[in-house]
Amino acid sequence: MKNLNLRSLVVGPVMTNCYFLQNKETTELILVDPGAEAERISKMIEKLGKKPVAILLTHGHYDHMMAVNELRQEWKIPIFASKAEKETLSNPEINLSLEWEGRGYTVEADEYLEDGQEIELAGLKFACI
Repeated sequence: MKNLNLRSLVVGPVMTNCYFLQNKETTELILVDPGAEAERISKMIEKLGKKPVAILLTHGHYDHMMAVNELRQEWKIPIFASKAEKETLSNPEINLSLEWEGRGYTVEADEYLEDGQEIELAGLKFACI
């Protein structure tokens, strides 16, 4: 994809990759799996000088979503996740946050995506699998 710039930042206790997908032709970017350290992620967004428009979650484990609620509130952006991950995102025992972090983290997506569904965010097209 010639319009895509990909950056990453390793965050959290298990060193999860948080990705920044930037559309080179706009000022928009998409956050993928902001697993922890919302403040560091926000500083990276500011450093990149792009406007976040959405958060995408690849799955519902705690190490991929602990910074989501804070970033959603700060940047006023929606969250997209697989419909198959809805229970994992909403249950701290299933997403392992209780066991690994000692406290429960939950996330409710703004839109739950179906297998095979296609979406467009920041001028970039995504196929959900």
